[in-house]
Amino acid sequence: MMTPLCTRSDDDPHHLPGFRRTFAPGHLTLGLGFPLRSRGDDASAGDLAAQIEAARAAEAGGFAALYVRDIPLRVPSFGDLGQVYDPWIHLSHIAAHTSRIALGTAGIVLPIRHPLHVAKSAASLDRITGGRFLLGLASGDRPEEFRAFGLEQGERGERFRENLRVLRHALNTEMRGIRWPGGWMHSADVVPKPTAASVPILMIGSCQQSVTYLAEHGDGWMTYPRDFDAQRRTAARWRELVEAGGVADAPFKPFAQSLQVDLSEDPDETASPINFGFRLGRRALVQHLDDLRQIGVNHVLLGVGASTRPIREVIDELSEHVVHRFPALGSSSG
Repeated sequence: MMTPLCTRSDDDPHHLPGFRRTFAPGHLTLGLGFPLRSRGDDASAGDLAAQIEAARAAEAGGFAALYVRDIPLRVPSFGDLGQVYDPWIHLSHIAAHTSRIALGTAGIVLPIRHPLHVAKSAASLDRITGGRFLLGLASGDRPEEFRAFGLEQGERGERFRENLRVLRHALNTEMRGIRWPGGWMHSADVVPKPTAASVPILMIGSCQQSVTYLAEHGDGWMTYPRDFDAQRRTAARWRELVEAGGVADAPFKPFAQSLQVDLSEDPDETASPINFGFRLGRRALVQHLDDLRQIGVNHVLLGVGASTRPIREVIDELSEHVVHRFPALGSSSG
């Protein structure tokens, strides 16, 4: 039974539908990142109606999760417009038009956002989606954004740690004050409370922290693609740190990565490098994903914006020929 809106819960966030659909030991699942359009699409593919239809197709096709990015400002020199709509509002809209697929941020730029606002938005989305929300957090990498918000980019690692401490406090305590360099909350509380003790928190990228910190303070880690042997060592190091406590029933913390894909019309095309990924046919993609699963990768966020084929064509082919090998998990899967 769901706890009242203003009452904290002791339930494990790893048992929430979004986490269970997306992550499990020994399994690899697939996600997609917004905007769901490609170089092969015309301008209408960016319309909200087209994005909703693509999201529904991904859910029906067995993808585990959909993600939005947090890019507050347009910075033409960066070469990537990325996420245009506000991530909280966009995910709320997607939530209203889907029912099972996990919805995540990859990730909210925590150093430039107020942690109490992030806590309220995250808990609200968790409640609205019935526990489908995954809160990915990042430290940010665009100098123009830090200057615009009056912050020093070089201090983002410290601000990330401080804001995460406040964020977790606001989510999993009830009417308990906290003081930090950016404020003092007393005789007040952030509501709603999430449906579990917290929302699942994924560390996106390095967050300007050590891997040890990420393992201690996150519920999972989504990193970037690396040379295969380097990724194998990184995944092994992650598992070692997560298991370092030696507690038999310690919670599972997934290891995930992103991967840019330009899916060829030729199913037998071998892989050739593109930025942060590959151009390849579906058979080579299945083999690569299976190799990643075997080294301990639990989830891959596929970026398909670089594809030269229309996005619906790509989603349909992935759903029919790839996703069934790496399907969403749990009773809420599509």
